[in-house]
Amino acid sequence: MVKQLPLTYDSAQRPPLFVDELVQLLRYRDLVYLMIGNILKNRYKRSMLGIFWMLLNPLLQTIVLAVAFGAMFKSALPHYPVYLLSGLLAWSFMTQTTQYAMGVMATGSGLLKRIYIPRATYVVAVVGNGLVNFLVSILPLALIVWFLDHPVSASWLLLPVCILILAVFTLGLALLLSTASVFFNDSIDIYQILVQAGFFLTPIMYPPSVLPEALKGWMILNPFFLLIQLFRTPIYNNTIPDVSLICGGATLAAVTLLVGWTVFTRQADHLAYRL
Repeated sequence: MVKQLPLTYDSAQRPPLFVDELVQLLRYRDLVYLMIGNILKNRYKRSMLGIFWMLLNPLLQTIVLAVAFGAMFKSALPHYPVYLLSGLLAWSFMTQTTQYAMGVMATGSGLLKRIYIPRATYVVAVVGNGLVNFLVSILPLALIVWFLDHPVSASWLLLPVCILILAVFTLGLALLLSTASVFFNDSIDIYQILVQAGFFLTPIMYPPSVLPEALKGWMILNPFFLLIQLFRTPIYNNTIPDVSLICGGATLAAVTLLVGWTVFTRQADHLAYRL
């Protein structure tokens, strides 16, 4: 007769939270893929045009803004729609994804309380969904580039690197903001106001040269401006971004992800109780 040993769990053997959450997330990666697909389906399931809105929305936004502001910046920015949409896509990806991430924990609170899944699953799925939308939205941009006969060069080959840097930054910021939204409800409204103000204070619709001298110096502290320039330069200027811009963007993204992941994982065990 085999003697059955009692099952014990030594909490001291648990890996650090920083590592444990990553291990569990990799273990549940199929769930992440499933959630990304569900977010896409739920977003467009009652729409007549469905996922075609991912193509139409950036086109319609560009048309409206180009009509409103194109004449104002036509001389300073040839092929203004290309300049506008390249900046708008990067801005929308970063801000809309992080805004959605702030509410996603409350949306999934029931599931978090019923079963165990890595807390970061929701945020990673939201960023993954935003990345899919971002990649699809590049197709209308390519169409406008072709229609306006805007030059295309080998600098476009650097776009995957630029997109990766934007995605890493967005994930880190989403982790930070989603944690804040659970513990501080007002953070959602505060962030929305900051995004609205940031849209007009960041050179998305206009060239940086129109900014007052007092504001130009502050642009270096605007992470969104840095990353928009990183994405826009290969497309609009047809040049490879400066090494300083690439290194600055990569460093910013890496630090943001490191801080976001550290803060989120330290609070992960408490999230279900605060929802």
